[in-house]
Amino acid sequence: MKQKRNRVYWVWMIGIILLVGLLGLTWNMYRKYTAPVTQYTVQVGDFSITAPAVGMTSTTMEIEWRLSDVAGIVGYDVYVNDTLTHTIRPEHVGDSLEPRVQLIGLQPDTVYMVQVKAINAAGESVYTSSKVPYKTLPKEPRLEATAYGAVGDGVTDNTQALQKAIRDTPAGGVLHVAKGVYRTGALFLHSYMTLDLDEGAVLMAVDESSAFVKPNYVVTGGTPYLGILNLQGDETGPIERVVIRGGVIDGRGWKEPVPRGLDIDQEVGKIEQDTLEEYGVLSRSEVEAAMRRGASYEKGSSTRSSLIEIQNGKEIVLERVVLKNAPAHMVQATQVEQMYMKDVQMQGMYSGDGLHWDGHNLVMSHVRMEQMQQGVVAAAGDPTGTTVTEQWNAYGLHIVNSQIGLVFSNTGNTWIQHVYLQGLVMEDVGLAVRVRETATIGGGIRNIVVRDSTLRRIAEQIDLGVKRINPVDWGHTTVELQPMKAQVTEDIQQ
Repeated sequence: MKQKRNRVYWVWMIGIILLVGLLGLTWNMYRKYTAPVTQYTVQVGDFSITAPAVGMTSTTMEIEWRLSDVAGIVGYDVYVNDTLTHTIRPEHVGDSLEPRVQLIGLQPDTVYMVQVKAINAAGESVYTSSKVPYKTLPKEPRLEATAYGAVGDGVTDNTQALQKAIRDTPAGGVLHVAKGVYRTGALFLHSYMTLDLDEGAVLMAVDESSAFVKPNYVVTGGTPYLGILNLQGDETGPIERVVIRGGVIDGRGWKEPVPRGLDIDQEVGKIEQDTLEEYGVLSRSEVEAAMRRGASYEKGSSTRSSLIEIQNGKEIVLERVVLKNAPAHMVQATQVEQMYMKDVQMQGMYSGDGLHWDGHNLVMSHVRMEQMQQGVVAAAGDPTGTTVTEQWNAYGLHIVNSQIGLVFSNTGNTWIQHVYLQGLVMEDVGLAVRVRETATIGGGIRNIVVRDSTLRRIAEQIDLGVKRINPVDWGHTTVELQPMKAQVTEDIQQ
């Protein structure tokens, strides 16, 4: 009987201990998830600063700002926890002054107070930003591609191994690819992940077009091919917060550059058949496969694949990456909201374009494009893009040794507007700017501003085309290209 009472006693004691422990855990969770992120408050200033979520990691954060009046501003000073950490000044006269900075070497899960001051020529602070607390993320989970069987020997097809590693990368996680050459077919990234390639790591396309054919291309129509990296939203929403950082993406589209002097249709990207047969690798495989499916050569040539395909995306980052040798275009971005390209190099073969873009909020910082058919194509409405393409800000965009620099093209009741290019450089370009405007009621191209630009050895500056209904005043309020005209005149005289 006594033993029975002791057993009851111990059962009650264990129950009470578990109940107290559960109550304590519940209280701690309540405090953690209901307490404010930080006790700091925003200190209001002359202008606001922001930290886009896509630029926030456990050890870095991106800070950006915009002043309504930059007259007399020669630089910015950035303070973190009231300590001057960054002094932003142009290295040379005419260099772009980018209102953006990356803070590195931070501690995970830590709050930092950030403030920016605008400086005049006398070294005085003219405007002071808000003082804002920002918190880094907790340390991210990190996976290794080699742990999934990926082999960087330049021969092995790693498509299945890399795709499995991508699927297993959790939200907020990083998939790391070590130095080596990894042959692969089409890969599909997902939201809230980072693909981090070492310096010396190369994702190289396999040579067969069958590795890039869309499973449902017969139903959907359009381009039948995928890119090496594919970011696709769906009916439930966009693909969000994807970072592609470092390394090289090689499309292996050509054996060597297509001669620049060849007659290439710059409107649709068609390559003559004998040129394709002589120089193409993956490009030729794609066109021949399309013809076997019943397409004409012209149709097959104009639907070659891009390196990176983004459809219905939000907060996408390309950083410190080299894109080269695409079968057609380097990056095809359709219906994208907030995209950042920083320290990106594109090395083409005169056979495709650098960036096809339609969407909102594109920021380019120190992007270099070489041997492009067309550098940047900003489009609206064609073929199935957004109705308004706007808020494109580029700092230090450099387009060299290419056929066309910039293209603006809209259709129907669509707009391309609010474009700001500072520190634009074009060298050895056949045509600087091409405009294809279809202006109807509620559509057109407007508000394009170019500052501190340099053009050297340009054959033709602007082609306004024959489709224009409502011409834009390029020399005055809508598009400011006077510095470009002055530079062109100077080069001709030399």
